Amino acid sequence: MAIAMTPTLTGEDYCSPEIYRLDCDRIFHRQWFYAGRAESVDHVGDRLLVDVGGESILVVRDREGELHAHYNVCRHRGSQLCDASGSGFGAAITCPYHAWSYALDGRLVATPHVGKDELDRDQFPLRSVAVEDWQGFLFVNLADDPPTVRDWIADQDPNALAYERLEMDRLRIGRRTSCDVAANWKILLENYAECLHCPQVHPELTNIIPLHRQGDVIDPTRTDGGTWLAEGADSFSLDGRAPLPVIDTMTAQDANSYQASCLYPNMFIDITGTSVLATQLIPKGPDCTQIDVDYLFDADAVAADDFDPSAVVDFTELVLVQDNAVCERTQRGVASRSFDHGYFAERDSLCVEFTERYLADRGPVGA
Repeated sequence: MAIAMTPTLTGEDYCSPEIYRLDCDRIFHRQWFYAGRAESVDHVGDRLLVDVGGESILVVRDREGELHAHYNVCRHRGSQLCDASGSGFGAAITCPYHAWSYALDGRLVATPHVGKDELDRDQFPLRSVAVEDWQGFLFVNLADDPPTVRDWIADQDPNALAYERLEMDRLRIGRRTSCDVAANWKILLENYAECLHCPQVHPELTNIIPLHRQGDVIDPTRTDGGTWLAEGADSFSLDGRAPLPVIDTMTAQDANSYQASCLYPNMFIDITGTSVLATQLIPKGPDCTQIDVDYLFDADAVAADDFDPSAVVDFTELVLVQDNAVCERTQRGVASRSFDHGYFAERDSLCVEFTERYLADRGPVGA
């Protein structure tokens, strides 16, 4: 007797503007959301802007080294304060409209042409949100009383906490790429969580990750969530090798392994011996998602005059282009009036887990 397959989400779940608004309100605005690397705000005057379901959030670091995250909105007349991430902005956040200025911790400190007798500046700080640094990765949360990032990670992928042994906060960005994909963010997560497509779509990837040749993502011989690279391989590259040092906190098993985690709703972590890839999904609408990838390597390797991450970047971008093509193809298909829902196979267990969590968090439509 055939094993019953599990239904996917509906076409409306992938395409509806109304459901996308619910995704923003009930998921992106309530979950920890990956914002970027901590090194992006290493210094006073550095700014990191992240779009969290249509809300512009500004992350900064003050003179004491404390992180702060604020809505990127002036309390005076609602102007956006900052236009882009970057460095060299100084120790104040000044609105380009009327020049109201805020300290990095959000306190209102200057109101040109508006006297102190007209308003109590203490009552008009920037509206702040939670921000935490885990392993050099910055997360923001717009909810009123969120759990700690570690508790949140433990709730969805305890294996990811084991990556702390790698001391990923010591790594540095060696390259960064960005692209837009004409697909719903949930299609991208589902694609990441299964590998039934890998033999067809990713022949280069299956050459270095043998488990993927049979469509599997979970190695039953291991208890750490990882799987083995091909013999002698330690890197994402066409031949499984790269002219880069193995990350110095890794064991020999780590170096010959591929380890991965999806931190719902918008982060993928992919680890091999020479690199850690941090992928950030930034949903832009029901059928558009921005994908930013930070390629992380040992700090000494990045600082070296002969540093060349091209083997890793070129291979990963090849796989990403392949993934994006099938995700865009799927987005076009699920928009058809003929599509009500699809099906997950037995090997798609991680997709089923994601779907159940998503529906529980989103709740009913129209409620």
